[in-house]
Amino acid sequence: MREVNRSLVLALVKEGGPVSRASIARSTTLAKPTVSAIVDELISDGLVREVGPGSTAVSGGRPPILLEFNARSQLVVGAHIGARRTTVAIGDAAGEEIARREFPTPTALAAGVAGTAAGVAGTAAGGAGGAGAAGTAAGGVSPGDALRMVAAEARAAIQGTALPTARLAAVGAVLPGLTDFHTGVCLLAPNLGWRDVPVRDILAAELGAPVYVHNAGQAAAVAENLEGAGGRVGDLALLYAGTGLSAGVLSDGRVFHGVGGTAGEIGHNAVPGNEEPCNCGNVGCLETVASGPAIVRAVRRALAAGEPSSLAGLDTFDARDVATAARAGDALAASVIAEIGAHLGLAASWLINAYNPAVLVVGGGLAPIGDLLLDPLRAAVARHALAPALRGVEIRASVLGPDAEVRGAVLLALQHSETYYRVVFRA
Repeated sequence: MREVNRSLVLALVKEGGPVSRASIARSTTLAKPTVSAIVDELISDGLVREVGPGSTAVSGGRPPILLEFNARSQLVVGAHIGARRTTVAIGDAAGEEIARREFPTPTALAAGVAGTAAGVAGTAAGGAGGAGAAGTAAGGVSPGDALRMVAAEARAAIQGTALPTARLAAVGAVLPGLTDFHTGVCLLAPNLGWRDVPVRDILAAELGAPVYVHNAGQAAAVAENLEGAGGRVGDLALLYAGTGLSAGVLSDGRVFHGVGGTAGEIGHNAVPGNEEPCNCGNVGCLETVASGPAIVRAVRRALAAGEPSSLAGLDTFDARDVATAARAGDALAASVIAEIGAHLGLAASWLINAYNPAVLVVGGGLAPIGDLLLDPLRAAVARHALAPALRGVEIRASVLGPDAEVRGAVLLALQHSETYYRVVFRA
């Protein structure tokens, strides 16, 4: 009960400060001596500080001493390890970002993907010390070494804040693949070439703080719900379309993990008639026809068949180049994006039918394409979703854009570091 009371008092100071001890007592119905004892403890722990006298009451007497939450009393790390780039952000106990570092993801991506598709296994045994070899691409950086580089960047970022590293309370690690939240293991990240990597154990050993592992869709869903397009609804689904395809689902404000922690991997559902090999090792996955690489493959096939396009003279191009060409009036580029949008709409209809969310957010690297992608997506949803499930759902584009994953990592780390009785969400 004392911990619950402490949580209530801390939440009131955090959300309503500056606030007096007497005001806390009135709001909580706790006895004034109890409030004073808890406040003294919070001040001693550095979580709360006195900021001076408030206004004198009408009835006279000494003015109350006001209290405020010390946001710099704790730090959290949010790390988004993307297929191509990694972002590490340092947040304070209020979730404000105070430092950031970005760098190329330390892995040989192309070789790693090929290795995974060919069935690279090699379970990383031995916890923090023995995870260097799983999924290592020839000539590339092992997952263990890559994670140690991420930890080194996090330490450097913290040092740059001039705050003690001892204040680090939690780490949120976000990856583009199947993650088991319960064990902290990256089960499979095809676009990194990782399999069975104990992310939690490695980073915890390096940073000396609890580590919580989620996939990119889950993290983006949390961030969009709390700070972006979601508007803090209780039930939200985020379709995460980029290099890969996945989803993050919030049910009553909580991340839906599933029994093995792999919920949301919608991109690896099979599409009848699709024979495209997937980086996961299977054939016909939705991701192979509804992702950034799928856009590039479709354009290349059309060009090889002789269809005219402004992209024909380019040796290399990506989904962004295709979108730019489509906006400039390239019929082939526009047709391909519309086709990908229809496939994404099918995936969105599955999420709407299965989870009946209030809001469906389209996020990930393809979301900035905008209406060229979203219009065919919405049309496909209207064709395929059940009318009762579709009724009332709003389909929105991401507001946070490329910041969604790292903001989600920070917010998830912050939530896990809190022991408050009242929390906004529970991962």
